[in-house]
Amino acid sequence: MRTDAKLALYQKYANNLNSKKIFAPYPFIFNSLYYLFAGMFDWFTLYFFGSLFLIVIGFALTGSLWVAPVVWLITRLINAFTAEKLRLKHINAFILRNQDVNYSKTITFYQLPVKKLVIASVLSCGIFEFYWMYKNWKAIRQDTKDNEIYPAFQSWLLGLFFIWPLLKIIHLNLSRSKTEGKKYLYYALAYTFCCWGQMLLSVLNLFWIIPHGAAVCLWFTYMALWLVGIGMLAAIQKRINFHNSKTNRKSEMRQTWNKWEICVVIIGLLLNLSCMSIQYMLIRNDNHLEIALSSTYRMMEAVPSFCRKQGVEMTNFPKVYAQYFAPEIKAINEHLKPYNLNMKQAWQVFNVKIGNLLDESIMSEFAALKPLIIETIVKQYKDEDIENFDENIARKFLNKEITFPVLCSETDNNAFVIIDSNDDYKTFLRDTVAKIR
Repeated sequence: MRTDAKLALYQKYANNLNSKKIFAPYPFIFNSLYYLFAGMFDWFTLYFFGSLFLIVIGFALTGSLWVAPVVWLITRLINAFTAEKLRLKHINAFILRNQDVNYSKTITFYQLPVKKLVIASVLSCGIFEFYWMYKNWKAIRQDTKDNEIYPAFQSWLLGLFFIWPLLKIIHLNLSRSKTEGKKYLYYALAYTFCCWGQMLLSVLNLFWIIPHGAAVCLWFTYMALWLVGIGMLAAIQKRINFHNSKTNRKSEMRQTWNKWEICVVIIGLLLNLSCMSIQYMLIRNDNHLEIALSSTYRMMEAVPSFCRKQGVEMTNFPKVYAQYFAPEIKAINEHLKPYNLNMKQAWQVFNVKIGNLLDESIMSEFAALKPLIIETIVKQYKDEDIENFDENIARKFLNKEITFPVLCSETDNNAFVIIDSNDDYKTFLRDTVAKIR
């Protein structure tokens, strides 16, 4: 509700409120909610959070649940005997503070060239739009003498929630000067929608883990909303400039930049460059984390799954791998905590995305392992001092007879030797995990 409408309503109420009433039923029944609906947010906060605080302290001291109904009854009785006096005091203070408010007076809004607004918005990556809201709320407060307007609060802090009220006040003045044009409301609605859309996409990106493809679409959608929003704001500013020139001949279109405009643009540019660098570092970190996850998934899940299809159940290899790379696995799990995931839960992504596609790659890896498996078996035979043992004949036989099931079985039996001898893989995994920040 605009202040002038609220003022008229309060002036009407002031004559009907009876401060001498001893007991008021409404604040007794509705307790602190009475103050919320009455617009007395300070008293609402005091009674609501004060009651909770007293209940917690009382329960901590006594350990009795009877504290809650006792506090409940006491606060309601206090409300019943004091609320009408507080309400009347609040209304009289509001009337006294805003008795000179006048929304019928023509407002001179923040005036600047449209090109300058677009350039400043782009360079500051949208931060300048909050400055634009601040300057317009400041102009409204000054021209209407509305002391209920707090420009910094309604722009820099919670500007998103006050975009539409601001655009409605602008529309009221443009319609009086007949400068709003036929499409102003469409521009205003579109700009509001774009701002809220950007906020929702930012929240989505902040609190949900989004797949890479979806993240790209989200980024393009965000940029599209931002650019369309700037276009809508430029159309609104064009009408504001026309309104100012028509209603206030003393208003001048200043082409140069003042120090505050320059500061806002520079701060916005620096903030967004910082955010981009942080985002780039996070993306790099996520890439290293994804590589580490895919590598551990391959060894501990995909390889046993492949061998299972060959009729061999691997029981030793995953355990040895987990023990051998225990520090690396611990580090991966630590870096997954912010995502509320552990390594096995994160593997589900690869399980869905990769599925059976790894089988051919694992087959080629096992084929490459064949010489090492042959050497391992030959060494075992030699250690057993088998009589009339011929290494060359054994190698030829093993090279011909070793199949994938045998490779799986031998890999499982000689897991430590195979993992320990693969220096390239050890270096790769440890370097990848070390790069995760």
